[in-house]
Amino acid sequence: MKYSEMVTIKPGLRFKTVSGLVVETTGATPLHVESSKVYVHEVKVAEGPWKGEKYRHNLDMAQALS
Repeated sequence: MKYSEMVTIKPGLRFKTVSGLVVETTGATPLHVESSKVYVHEVKVAEGPWKGEKYRHNLDMAQALS
């Protein structure tokens, strides 16, 4: 699935990033990056010491968790 092409995304989807962080989508309006023509979505860290912190992430670069 190409998350980077999605204008909207459902909140609560969980992913594991390349660095090992488990994050969850917030459903907030994505940011379109013109230079690379992709959407990055707001996620919040779901586990660990940074739990609750939010940032934008290209979900195509993360592993979807069930």
